Amino acid sequence: MDATTQTLIHDARVYDRAFDLHKPPVRDVIVKADRIVSVSLPDELVEEKRAIKQAAAQGQSGARVVDGRGKLLIPGLVNAHYHSYDVLSKGRFEDMPFDVWMLHSQPAYWGKRSRAELRARTLVGAMECLRHGITTLQDMNSLVPQDEETLDTILSAYAEVGIRVVFSIAVRDVAALDIEPFLPAGIPGEAAAIVGGKPGDAQADIAFVASQIKRLDPLPPRFHWALSPSGPQRCSQALLEGIAELSERHKLPVTTHVYETRAQLAKARSVYSQHEGSLVNYMDAVGLLTARTTIAHSVYITPGEIEKLARAGTGVVHNPLSNLKLKNGVAPLLDLKRAGVNLALGCDNCSCSDCQNLFQAMKMFALLCAGMDGEPRGICASDAIDAATLGGAHALGLGGQIGEVRPGMKADLVLIDLSDFAYLPFNSAARQLVYCETGRAVHTVLVDGNVVVEKGELTTINQADFLEEIANVMQTVDHDYAALAARQALAVPYLLEGNRAVQAAPLGLRRFIGDLGH
Repeated sequence: MDATTQTLIHDARVYDRAFDLHKPPVRDVIVKADRIVSVSLPDELVEEKRAIKQAAAQGQSGARVVDGRGKLLIPGLVNAHYHSYDVLSKGRFEDMPFDVWMLHSQPAYWGKRSRAELRARTLVGAMECLRHGITTLQDMNSLVPQDEETLDTILSAYAEVGIRVVFSIAVRDVAALDIEPFLPAGIPGEAAAIVGGKPGDAQADIAFVASQIKRLDPLPPRFHWALSPSGPQRCSQALLEGIAELSERHKLPVTTHVYETRAQLAKARSVYSQHEGSLVNYMDAVGLLTARTTIAHSVYITPGEIEKLARAGTGVVHNPLSNLKLKNGVAPLLDLKRAGVNLALGCDNCSCSDCQNLFQAMKMFALLCAGMDGEPRGICASDAIDAATLGGAHALGLGGQIGEVRPGMKADLVLIDLSDFAYLPFNSAARQLVYCETGRAVHTVLVDGNVVVEKGELTTINQADFLEEIANVMQTVDHDYAALAARQALAVPYLLEGNRAVQAAPLGLRRFIGDLGH
C-alpha cells in the first residue's frame, strides 16, 4: 500500500478494552497506509479529517472515507488454529472418532493435488474467513509434496484474496501406526499399511523449512512465519529439537497439537515415562515449552501441566467445535483461565468444524465456560472476544500489532452493521457479538488498511465467477474421495476397536460432557 494512503472511518462505535464494552462510544478512526494513527472524538482533529474528506470527494486515489454511522468497529478477528488443506471436504464427515476422521482427511492419504485445487481450497477458506470478520488466520499446512511449487501456489492465493496469514509447514517423522496406543495386535498387514502413512525425515523437514524462511526474506505483505511440529507424539526428539532451535534463531512462534484426544494422553502415559508420562514435560525437555509456543486443543491436560504452561508463558488455542464433533471432549477452560494461560480461539479444519466462523467459536467458548458448574465464575462474553482478538494476536507472535483498535496498531478492522436483527435492540456490544452475531452483520473488513469486504461482499475476488472454478475442481475431489473411502474402509474396524480400548482405559481423566459431574 502507498504510504500516503489515508482512510477516515467516521462516527462508528469503537469496541476496545479502554471503552465501555456494552455501549461503546462513537469515535473517528484515521488510518494511514497500514496503521491506525488516531482514534478521536468527532470534534477532534477536525482539519485533518476535513482534508481527507475533500481529497476523497475529489476522487484522489489515496483518500477514502468510510461511513461508520450505525456501525460497530471491532478489531479484526484472529483464527489462531486452522488447516486449509481439507476445506473442500466441508460437510463431508460426521459421527467419526478422531482417528477414523484422520484416515479420511489427512493430506498424506490424498496424495498430490493439482494447482487448481490448491488455489481453490485456499481461496474458499480465506474468503469465508474474511466474510466472517477474520482478518488473520494461522494455516498449519501439510504440504504434499513438500516443495516450493506447492507452497508458492498456496501463498499466491492468500496474497490474491488479501488476508493476513501466519503460515507454518506441519512436519512429523513418526508414522501414524506408531502413535496408536491400543490398536489390536492382530491387525493385518494391509490395514496396518493403510494406517501407517509415510513419515517424514527429521533432517530433511528441518532443512526445507529453514530454506523457505531464507528464500522468503524479506517477507511478502501480510505474511508471517510460524513453526509447526504436528505434535510431540508425532515427532522424534531430533525433529522437535530442530524446530526449537529454528524458533530461537528466528524468534518465530511455534504452534502444535497437544492432548487433542484421550489416545494422546494414553500414549504419553505409556511412552514418556521418563517425563512422568507428560507431553508437556517432554516439550519442556526438548526446548519447546516457551512463551513463543502455543498448543492447540489441550483437552486432556492435567492440573499440574496447566500450572507448568502458565509458568512458561505457553498458550492454548481452544477449538471448541472440532473438539466436540470429533468426540474428543471439552478442554478445562476455567482451570486454564484461572491459571493465567493465554487463551486464543481457532476454527480448525473445515472437515471437522465445517466453517471458518469465530462468532460460532466465541459463543461455544462462552457457553462451555458457563456450563462447567452452577456458580458464577466471572467468565463472560468479553473474555471470548479477547480470546478471538488479543489472545490470538499473542499466540501468533503479533501482540502489539493486531487485536486492538488503537493508534499504532495494524489497520485490521471490521465494521458490524447494528441495524441487523442481532442488535435490535442494542443492549450490549460484547454480549450481542458473542451470543447473537452469526457473521451476517459483517459489513466492511479492512486488512492492512485495504478494504477487502464492502457491504458484505468481497472486493478482491469475484465470488460468482469463482463458483465455476470450484465446480470444476470438485469433480476430481469427489471422485478421489470415493476411491479413498473404499481403500481406507479395510482399516476402519481396527481403528474403532482401538478407540473403544482407549475410552475404556483407566487413565483417571475424562473430558466428555456425559462424564461431567460423575
